[in-house]
Amino acid sequence: MLKEVGASGQISLGKKFAGQLFDMQFAADGAVTLTPVKVVPVAQPLSAQEEPAVYRASGTTREWAKEHAEEIARYNEWANQREPYSQRVRRWRSERSEP
Repeated sequence: MLKEVGASGQISLGKKFAGQLFDMQFAADGAVTLTPVKVVPVAQPLSAQEEPAVYRASGTTREWAKEHAEEIARYNEWANQREPYSQRVRRWRSERSEP
């Protein structure tokens, strides 16, 4: 399948790939390889010794998180109920095209 890069430097892969992430590899011969990936964040709570000194000195991070725990929980609940932007756009477009 041939794809042409538009004036803006973009290539359209089609709706099948909307919202997906790809790893882009550039070979010496100019070849470009796109590999679909899933990103999994790796987050571990920092111990007091691992926290940057500025946070240890003021207690900013932990104090702020404790003070805003309820708001953070509400936001996380709200965010989990929302569909990804690409899906909202796709739904909006399909609703517009229906008579």
